[in-house]
Amino acid sequence: SHVWLSASAGTGKTQVLAARVFRLLLRGVDPGAILCLTFTKAGAAEMAQRINGRLAAWVRMPAPALAADLIALGESPVQALQDRARTLFAKVLDAPGGGLRIQTIHGFCQGLLAAFPVEAGLTPGFRPLEAREEAGLAREALASMLSDAEREGRERPVEIVGRLSLRMGEGGAEAFLLTCARALPALEALPVGIQPWLRRELGLPSGDIDEAIAEWCDALDLDAIARIAAANRAWGTATGLAAAATVQRWLDTEDRAATLDELASVVLTGTGTQRKASKKLIDAEPDYEVLARDLGEACTDVLSMVQRATYCDLLADGLEVGRDYARGYALAKRRAGAVDFDDLIATTVALLDQPGIGEWVRYKLDQATEHLLIDEAQDTNGHQWRIVRALADEFFVGRGIYAPSTRTLFTVGDYKQAIFGFQGTDPLNFQAAEQYFGGRASEAEGDDDWPEEERGLPLARLSLRHSFRSTRTVLEFVDAAIDAIGEPGLGIAGEVEQHASEVAGPGTVTLWPPVSAGGSEDDEEGWVDDAVRKLASDIARAVKGWLAPDTGLMLESKGRRLRPEDVMILVKRRGDLASLIVARLYAEGVPVAGVDRLRLNAPLAVQDLLATIRFVLQPEDDLSVAALLVSPLIGWTQDELMAAAPREAGPLWRHLQRTQPAARLAPLLAMLARADIATPYQFLEELLSGPLDGRRKLIRRLGTEARDPIEELLNAALTFESTTTPSLQRFLDWFDRGDVEIVRDPSAPLDAVRVMTAHGAKGLQAPLVILADATADPSAAPRSILKWAPEPGAAPIPVFRPRSTERGGPLDAVVSAAEQRELEEHWRLFYVAATRAEERLVIAGALGPRAKGVPPENSWYAASDRALTALDVPVGEGARPERTGDHQPLFGACCGDVEQPPMLLQFALLGGRHDRIQRPATLARPRPEHRDRRGPRLGRPFQDRARCRRRVRRRIRQDHQRRLQPFRAVCGHHPHRVERRGWIADDLHIAAIEPVEEALQRRRRGTLERQRGVEQFLDRISRLGAQPADELAATVERAREQFLQELIRRRDIGACQHGQQRRQPCRGLRALQVAPQRPGLARGRRHQFVLRPAYQRRHQQCGDAQIVLGLQHEADRGQQILYRERRVQP
Repeated sequence: SHVWLSASAGTGKTQVLAARVFRLLLRGVDPGAILCLTFTKAGAAEMAQRINGRLAAWVRMPAPALAADLIALGESPVQALQDRARTLFAKVLDAPGGGLRIQTIHGFCQGLLAAFPVEAGLTPGFRPLEAREEAGLAREALASMLSDAEREGRERPVEIVGRLSLRMGEGGAEAFLLTCARALPALEALPVGIQPWLRRELGLPSGDIDEAIAEWCDALDLDAIARIAAANRAWGTATGLAAAATVQRWLDTEDRAATLDELASVVLTGTGTQRKASKKLIDAEPDYEVLARDLGEACTDVLSMVQRATYCDLLADGLEVGRDYARGYALAKRRAGAVDFDDLIATTVALLDQPGIGEWVRYKLDQATEHLLIDEAQDTNGHQWRIVRALADEFFVGRGIYAPSTRTLFTVGDYKQAIFGFQGTDPLNFQAAEQYFGGRASEAEGDDDWPEEERGLPLARLSLRHSFRSTRTVLEFVDAAIDAIGEPGLGIAGEVEQHASEVAGPGTVTLWPPVSAGGSEDDEEGWVDDAVRKLASDIARAVKGWLAPDTGLMLESKGRRLRPEDVMILVKRRGDLASLIVARLYAEGVPVAGVDRLRLNAPLAVQDLLATIRFVLQPEDDLSVAALLVSPLIGWTQDELMAAAPREAGPLWRHLQRTQPAARLAPLLAMLARADIATPYQFLEELLSGPLDGRRKLIRRLGTEARDPIEELLNAALTFESTTTPSLQRFLDWFDRGDVEIVRDPSAPLDAVRVMTAHGAKGLQAPLVILADATADPSAAPRSILKWAPEPGAAPIPVFRPRSTERGGPLDAVVSAAEQRELEEHWRLFYVAATRAEERLVIAGALGPRAKGVPPENSWYAASDRALTALDVPVGEGARPERTGDHQPLFGACCGDVEQPPMLLQFALLGGRHDRIQRPATLARPRPEHRDRRGPRLGRPFQDRARCRRRVRRRIRQDHQRRLQPFRAVCGHHPHRVERRGWIADDLHIAAIEPVEEALQRRRRGTLERQRGVEQFLDRISRLGAQPADELAATVERAREQFLQELIRRRDIGACQHGQQRRQPCRGLRALQVAPQRPGLARGRRHQFVLRPAYQRRHQQCGDAQIVLGLQHEADRGQQILYRERRVQP
């Protein structure tokens, strides 16, 4: 069937898509008939790697393992299907294009347009613009437009661009013009005279606004204004006399429109509110309040009309210049034979909608595609959904000539994660697409009397809410926060589905007190707010403490200490806070990867290399010489430069040649010798890898984060050499004209703390996540450019955001709708940020002076506070204490919360052929100071294990022999024999089962599934309670059999083979011992948990390894996991 899948964060969307592809291939679908569309290149690469890697593994995978994989996919592992699975990898490689079609939507459009360039109106052989080339081409188009206008004597375009820059800033004006360039069809639909048309649309007078105001002033009730003046004069105070004089001046002047604001100041305050009338004023004029209110409203309307008319005229001029710029930019792209990413989508939509040829293109696509898979569907905008509809519409007209084969649409998305509104994404698009395809599927299903081969497939609406990423504590907090948000919510009306966690272990959510003041006068970043500086320092010190080798933070769900790569610091926007956090972490000695995105000309390593190029191009530039000398490439200190630089006259370089030894200037002379003959890439590579050893010097001084900018600079040099005749001067000019960001791959393995935006963290996760700027007010930085459709169904045109006094008419509704969408996206971004945390979530923020110590109501911080209040989390001193979630341990109790004495459950999890099971040597030694005076010294290794075992047995046998008896039926041995076959360590506690997951990561297949299954099985045993021995044993046996069936169904234990005989699945799980800990033995402390093989029959067919685990908690060292895996030969 068709599937519309709503998958919450961490539920395994990519895994579901990959499984869909596997099942299609196993059922004989041609690889070329499957099309997977994703939102990002990283997502497409991840999916392709996952699918191709599994197909490649199937080629030589052992038969039991391959059968287990097929069972997990819901297929029957018959021999014919296994043989087909082994051929799929070669079949995919032989498919047209060299593999499966896993593409981004832009990549698909590029391939489609390349097949029909003439029909699409493009130059054959066109190429997509890279970011740097697009920025350079946009600036060239703007410069060309302004220079042409100046040459032709047209001053108006230059003046308009200047006015736009004064209002929006230079970068804002360029962004507005570039937005106009992307909306050329909508601007072309506007009339020639934009200003009169825009006046009419906004409800403003079409003529001279001053004349309209003058007419309005003449129509005012002059008698009422005179009565207001008389009342103020009768009041007799200085304020009243001044107000009366102001009114009289306005009545006596001829140009009343020019002084209207002075008249308004008599009855209105500076903020536009009504002035409070004194008792004497009311005594002098009983109707004074009514007269003042009417006059204030009238003045406000007229003054607002003036400001709205000014805004309207500037917007009309901006749209006029924007249309001219859009035409010039389109012409520049056509001359270059290039298209940008927006052109790929818009041109594809136009091609598919083109009469005649559009039907032919859709027919060709329909012949090649039978199954369409859409990933991250919530990030698909309206134009992209039109492309998807063109691809999938034929899937909903009945099976027709394809019967009995089927064509399907498989869509995965989550409207709660639609966070790219600046690219046109909206949850309503996701909802509208679901309704559209659902309606088409209902129509295609037809009536019951239709032939089966003609009926279409239904659309199954499914959802995934079980997270495999975050613990239950984090998800409970997220659910509470969503409930506490209120209107407008996340963007779609209705109840949000609650989350469920499949991750064992505890979790914490910590709300730090907001930082209102701080910083130090000694800080170099004096221009940054004090609270921001203090917050950055607090975060850096906290992370350093958490990463301490001996006393650092324990990840209880993983059973190990926190590592640098486990920490992710998220900010809503890149700014001073992100840079300061990176700097403070460096100062504290914490490995940090730097900000995830930065401008290529900003890193110091790039600036040092560019200073070298500037020096060889112009040696007499003193600034370039000085910058190069003190850079890591040359290595002079500031004192050495100041000692060598003083001179009476002349350039610094000539002075150094006269005064410095030749050996000291040899590197600079070598650079000058290569400047005239080396290309930019050769010159830079020789600096970095040649005798100067520049790469090593830069990384040694600036850290490993300098490596990425250096490599990107080399890539830029290679790109430049491929487009033009290379020279250092042309490269420097080309590089300075571009302004391109480089993006680090945050998913790449790196032993460092990650600092990034919440947008960049989508798709990532970390055990500990810090929301560093949770106190940010979403209304403080609204988007400056909006989209407005003058008529229903018309293409929207760009408008820059009006100020509060300029709002009115249809733009008022546009701004209100934009504010609501931005607030909804603000909360969706909070959902994405919070769900990145696996175990621990920390929420922090800094407050500016305007906040007055109170976080904004719509901030993430305020929502988190309301959520913790709803969860009944008490407020501690300064910060809310960490909320530790229900551990959901094996035995249904939290550490330190056990009413009954702790119990030790030992069991065997066996696989492979074993002749016998050997005992592990010993557990890690506890601290010497932890002793039990009535027993052996725990700080000493068990040198005499037999004596230790005897002591332990003597302690527990008398009191707990009765508890061992019920499990005789399960293990098949007398409890004494069971106990002798096993081994028991002191100081054991059951609630520490969660760290088993980390230790089992080296287990080869089925590791995590086995871990969860073991926990579920033991949890069932632990909850049995007090029962008669015979009933308890039967209950445990039923639980064990059910668990074994679950393992088989989830491919954890496959059917083994002996020769050609197929044997029954092994019974490798044995619950052998439940021994309560002796009361008084180290009570109140955390203890050890042991997972061990206890007994095994000779020659039993099972897996291939035994696992011994332990968890130890010491008062001053925290927890550590003990792990041993021993492979036993048959």
